[in-house]
Amino acid sequence: EGGRQMFDKNTLRINNRDLFTMVVRLFRQERCRGSLKRSAEQQQQQAGTMSVYLRKRPIFEKEVQQRGDYDIVSILPGTPTPTQVVVHNCLFQADLKTPFVSHLLFDFDRVFHENVENVDVYNAAGAPLVDSSLKGGVSTMFMFGQTGSGKTHTMGGIQELAARDLFAGADGDEPWLSATYIELRGNRTFDLLASGVGRKGSERPELRLREQTDGSYACEGAAEVFPKGPKELCAVMEMAQSRRATSATDANSVSSRSHAICTIRLFHSDGQLMLVDCAGTERRKDSMFHSKERQQEGAEINASLHALKECIRYFTKENRVPSHAYRASSLTKVLADAFIRNTSSRLAVVCTASPCATDTEHTIATLRMGMTLGGHGSEREEKQMVADLVEKKPRLTHPKNWTPEQVFDWLESVNDGRFRDIADTLPRNFTGQMLVRLAENRCVQLCGGNDRRGRSFFSAIHQEMQRVEASRKG
Repeated sequence: EGGRQMFDKNTLRINNRDLFTMVVRLFRQERCRGSLKRSAEQQQQQAGTMSVYLRKRPIFEKEVQQRGDYDIVSILPGTPTPTQVVVHNCLFQADLKTPFVSHLLFDFDRVFHENVENVDVYNAAGAPLVDSSLKGGVSTMFMFGQTGSGKTHTMGGIQELAARDLFAGADGDEPWLSATYIELRGNRTFDLLASGVGRKGSERPELRLREQTDGSYACEGAAEVFPKGPKELCAVMEMAQSRRATSATDANSVSSRSHAICTIRLFHSDGQLMLVDCAGTERRKDSMFHSKERQQEGAEINASLHALKECIRYFTKENRVPSHAYRASSLTKVLADAFIRNTSSRLAVVCTASPCATDTEHTIATLRMGMTLGGHGSEREEKQMVADLVEKKPRLTHPKNWTPEQVFDWLESVNDGRFRDIADTLPRNFTGQMLVRLAENRCVQLCGGNDRRGRSFFSAIHQEMQRVEASRKG
């Protein structure tokens, strides 16, 4: 006892929800009416090799009702489409008494609102990749984001729409494409399409990565299927997704604890499309109560994502990826084709973000990674003290400190002027200190001997004193 009580960031955010939501609301009213725009030439240049998108998911009712959460992600309007997003990081200074909001501005090639459908994301981010692979290119789409931010949901929608377009022009006689679906858990590789996987007691067969003569890697023994149409391809991908390793985390009751890579090879064009659903990232703080095995999994997941980030950075900055970069993890080994055949490669990253205040640190980490991959630099910060926005109430003067003018003004107005006549019986130098010292019987005398009116006047004086004292405590 005697020490100050400590709270973590999220507890303070929830406890001060009304204060912070007021700041966010004012920001949106004042600032969400314009944005910086890049030229069409810059956008076209980036779209040729690397594009980074952000999708904000809606906030769920259970998050608002059960956790008291609120939306801290604002999308700024842009022309022709939004490209900027602001994360309102709600914090307290070290004294735990002074609230402030750090407004962080991030740039992307395009930002999708929470009410956008999967088809809109696919048309912007996925369709160009499918078109490139149909023409013989190597296209890769990555999904980044916090566990529970909608990665797998978005990828599921993109897979369904891509399956439809991949079979455009297929005649149905000869095999049109093949698909493999593997899972990476740490540095171990497993086959999700092997026969028998999913039955009770069965395990996913582990695969070996073998380096090829051109420097790429192949999953030795991976099952390869040859779907005959879009529905069959979707069924294959859905089956593989259902076999992924999941584990409950603090952020999601069914969290993907592995990377899933779907590789589709087109026979007529020699093109390739890879869809990569990355495992949900977690900070050490979020996994501190996990088992040792789960903690090791988390460390390996984060290490593989770091290796991938390095490879994409080389790809965008130097237009080539050195072999030591993609050999750093099993994830980048499997994706080596996209980095080796860089002249015909096209990459897209879709970051998914939770709008919840309690996910602020995760969301910021996701957006920072997206900006890094897209070569947009770093975010811009604007710090705003909450006290500057809160209207300060004028300090009320206690009746004992009233001047004679204030005493007579009060008598004129209190109780709709009911005691206005008392002012005529008081000397002109009657101060507030004299007023608060009036006894009940003296109040009765001032009211012409009317007991009821005198007691009411005495009560009005003390009610005014209590009102001022209460306002100072608040």
